[in-house]
Amino acid sequence: MLWAFLSIISGLGDAVIFALMKKLKQVNRSIVVWVQYAFALPFLLILLYFNYPGKINADVYWNAALNAILLLFSTYLLVKATQMSKLSITMPMLSFTPLFLLFTSYLMLNEIPTQLGFIGVFLIVLGAYIIHIEDYKKGFFSPFKALVKDKGSFYVLIVAFIWSITANLFKLGMLGSNPIFFSVAVYLAVSIIMLPIVLTRQNIDSIKSHFNMLFFLGLASAFMIATASYAIISAIVPYVISLKRSSILFAIFFGYFFFKEKNIRHALIGTIIMLFGGVLITLF
Repeated sequence: MLWAFLSIISGLGDAVIFALMKKLKQVNRSIVVWVQYAFALPFLLILLYFNYPGKINADVYWNAALNAILLLFSTYLLVKATQMSKLSITMPMLSFTPLFLLFTSYLMLNEIPTQLGFIGVFLIVLGAYIIHIEDYKKGFFSPFKALVKDKGSFYVLIVAFIWSITANLFKLGMLGSNPIFFSVAVYLAVSIIMLPIVLTRQNIDSIKSHFNMLFFLGLASAFMIATASYAIISAIVPYVISLKRSSILFAIFFGYFFFKEKNIRHALIGTIIMLFGGVLITLF
């Protein structure tokens, strides 16, 4: 059951990344995005030395480039969302990824959802409704409208949709090489694409001023993807993804204890319901 432990630890790594993104408000968002990938590369390259794939398909590189572009955009939105809204309100929206996967997996991998999968969809929608249940007084559909009105939640919904695409691309890339190699390829591509934007005198000075926290962001990113990759090697991918969703619960507690976010009861209840719905979609 080592894979289960690694999956949960990877979720903790995700939550640490979310918290650090929020903490780094004073740093240019482009730097925060770039550091998450570039500073993680040295750690990942060490792991790659011991896990180099025996065979690499040619389409892996194109896959990595496309994945990098999508992750670059989604990570920027995620940074923006964490810095402008509560973690307890925004992060649960990542639970929509399994819902979107129902459609993207069918289109990209021809994977057909089961009846339990559709029950999972209902639970995800119900959980999202409960998170914004306080808006119910304004009308029955007000909690759903709040998902769009709250910019942070809306941005994370977009991220969840993008991740439903990158999850399938990652699966294809992993099959064409291995999880560590594909992670390195994607992280390297993001780092190179963003390099011209980041390399300005002002940004370099900012990196120097906040180096310690940025270093830990890169370390957390490497830790997250490495533990997830080793878990994926040892177990079925959907099992790993389901346990990795524990990141949302960790993020809610981080928001409460470190950022003094209040009234998290509805967020906790809604998130647990959404996570259960995600498990039904992913595993069945």
